[in-house]
Amino acid sequence: MAITTVISYNVADYVNPPVTENDNKYMPVGNVIESIFCGFLALIISFYISLRILRERKKNKYPFNQKLQKQDL
Repeated sequence: MAITTVISYNVADYVNPPVTENDNKYMPVGNVIESIFCGFLALIISFYISLRILRERKKNKYPFNQKLQKQDL
């Protein structure tokens, strides 16, 4: 989640640069909130995908040291 938050903050800074008319830099709270939201969204999606994979392994009785086959996903 931390990596996704940092990446999305850098993207938000690139799209909406935090510079005033006098070329003073500031800490944009909007970009911070957007990046935290994107980090939580990435966390939820990755958690859902990992649960789905674990359920498939349990349903098919795969040992966890073997990789899943493509057709099992």
